[in-house]
Amino acid sequence: MCKYTDLLQMTAHPERVLLPKGTACLLTIIVSAIYFFMPAAQLSAQYSTDKQYESIIYREKQAAILEYLADDMMRGRETGSRGCQHAGWYIRSEFIRYGLKPFDSVFTQSFRPEIRTKTESGTKTETGTKTGRNIIGLVPSVVPSDEYIIVSAHYDHIGSINGYIYNGADDNASGVTAMLNLAEMFSTLRKAGIAPRRNIIFAAFDAKEMNLAGSKAFVASLEDKGLCSDKIKCAINIDQIGSILVPPHKDTNYVLVLGTETYKKSDLKKALGYRNSFYDIYLDIDHTFYGSRSFYDSYYRLSDQYPFAEKGIPAILFTSGFHEKTYKEDDEKDIISYPILKRRTALIFHLIKYLTE
Repeated sequence: MCKYTDLLQMTAHPERVLLPKGTACLLTIIVSAIYFFMPAAQLSAQYSTDKQYESIIYREKQAAILEYLADDMMRGRETGSRGCQHAGWYIRSEFIRYGLKPFDSVFTQSFRPEIRTKTESGTKTETGTKTGRNIIGLVPSVVPSDEYIIVSAHYDHIGSINGYIYNGADDNASGVTAMLNLAEMFSTLRKAGIAPRRNIIFAAFDAKEMNLAGSKAFVASLEDKGLCSDKIKCAINIDQIGSILVPPHKDTNYVLVLGTETYKKSDLKKALGYRNSFYDIYLDIDHTFYGSRSFYDSYYRLSDQYPFAEKGIPAILFTSGFHEKTYKEDDEKDIISYPILKRRTALIFHLIKYLTE
């Protein structure tokens, strides 16, 4: 039987082969067909391989994580509280169960959030008495690499106020759920030797509600290690991603994405759009934050991607938006759309895989 390489050689140099008249032309057609269909076959294989990892995400798993974090026993996960500490222990145990490694010898990064108080002469800043705890895990690259992608979500909330527990199901038990799903997916990919080709840091930040103290502490630690700007290729933050209450258009199958313009190496809007359709996710992706640039800029500064952006690191926010139940006691599990949460998580998975190839 003639090998594929033989076909290429024969087509390239038909004068060297004694063939019946017209055979070289036929071979040209055959090889052209192989060239045409090979990309399609490769794409089909890529589609099948990548889609099978989406099966790691399913409603019962997402509900178990989210509803555990948003349960009354967590008492609203206020930084420094027993409930917040318990939530941190839970996230750490999931990292260990998935097979993640500690990023810096241990999973927990402790810090003291600053307290700002207004005085007659201005604002006074001092170190507080509460202890915040970031939980940081690592999925190492399958090939030697000194480059990193960061995937983050804050797990703290505002606690209990006047006897009411603010469970923060959407803000941000939903983001932590997606982040943990992604950690499991990429850990599974690594065990199979498939990906990633860059290291992925998974960060559950504490004290977001205290002026982004957790993410600021982590960025400062990266600077101390000399890892900022050149080694951190992109930071992806997930904050409030479980609801469908404020769609930018009529379609409630949506996601809001801010900060793609900070990534200069390629057009992430196009990359997201391509993966959104190629992998049959079909979300309405809005990059304008309801068409208001001032609202866009203000909202972008309010979550944990911003300390990375301040250091020149490309930083992207995925969210379902600020809504009437945000910072209210009725931000509960019943406002979560698990089918859409799964789609949003899948889209982020495919984007991260692209960024780590």
